[in-house]
Amino acid sequence: MYRYKHHVIDTSLPTGMYAQTMLEDFDNDGRLEYVLGLSLGDLYLYKQHPDGNWQRFLIGRDSPSDVGAAALDVNGNGLLDIVTGGAWFENTGDFTVPFIKHVFDPELASVHDVFVADISGDGKADVVTMSDQNDVRWYRIADKPTDHWIHTHIGEPVHAGVAIGDINGNGSMDIVRTNVWFENLRGDGSVWAVHALPFPPQDQSKLTKYFMVDATHAKVVDVNQSVFNDIVMVENEMPGGKLFWLENVKGDGSEWRYHDIAVPGSPVRGAYHSLVVKDLNGNGAFDVFSCEMEDIGGEEPPRFYIWENVDGKGGEWKEHVILDVNLGGHAALIGDISGNGLPDIITKPWRPGPNNAVGGKPFVMYLENLGPLTD
Repeated sequence: MYRYKHHVIDTSLPTGMYAQTMLEDFDNDGRLEYVLGLSLGDLYLYKQHPDGNWQRFLIGRDSPSDVGAAALDVNGNGLLDIVTGGAWFENTGDFTVPFIKHVFDPELASVHDVFVADISGDGKADVVTMSDQNDVRWYRIADKPTDHWIHTHIGEPVHAGVAIGDINGNGSMDIVRTNVWFENLRGDGSVWAVHALPFPPQDQSKLTKYFMVDATHAKVVDVNQSVFNDIVMVENEMPGGKLFWLENVKGDGSEWRYHDIAVPGSPVRGAYHSLVVKDLNGNGAFDVFSCEMEDIGGEEPPRFYIWENVDGKGGEWKEHVILDVNLGGHAALIGDISGNGLPDIITKPWRPGPNNAVGGKPFVMYLENLGPLTD
């Protein structure tokens, strides 16, 4: 049902830890480009040409972000810019000319999560950030974007786990953070109420680093097609993590029902530091994608997975291994890269494993969606 052909498109990146991923159209040519960045370092953009070859551009230096980044037209000129940590990089309109760095908050650094959403309800995009070195907060973009941006405190942080969506059905954007959700009480981002989520107990034997505690990836989507938004969540910084969804029973975030998607087993798998929830087979139901890391590895080589939402309601899931070539992924993204209307996958490691299939090198890998088998 799911057929992908993998292409390793680069193994010549400088050694380091890579995150800050985006898959967007940065030159308005109708095709997606891929951006990744060194943690607290340089940003690179990959463009695929019509002949199928990829070209790498250095588009930014000295990003203050650890992991998170997001694409947003900050200055309203019709070109997507990049927000990373407390800085944004202005798109120059020419990938051979590095984007221009503007610092909007010099005190914000080492950000793990960066998201764009209309938190204030004024029809304009705002920026939400979090890591264990700062709080959960949102920024209103200044009228003059090169000026300092004002932020508003939302709540206390964990290492990772922010998701954004309307939890109580009132049309305002709320925030999910692992074991709680923050209600946007007035719809303008000025006042927040904290509500508990039924985050399951963690396996303490696997929490070998401080940043693994309560760290997740999450998505706010209507898993069971009930018209109420639910939450899909995965433990993303520890081996053998749980993958599950929380059903928004009454549609207002007051009652939740826990459902497993993938139960940890043996052999122990590497950390799932990727999460995409979308219709991946064209049947209208939300499926789930993730892959194992190399740096926080499991007991066997890393693999890539899709969990098919068989009944369309989140009641039955079928696991599909879509790649098993001793290459892992981190912060993987999905979009129509090839232009054939099918969702492709692109990724890289956080830090490559020394025994991976490309000799321990960092890499960028593209999984081309070949579509279902036909008679």
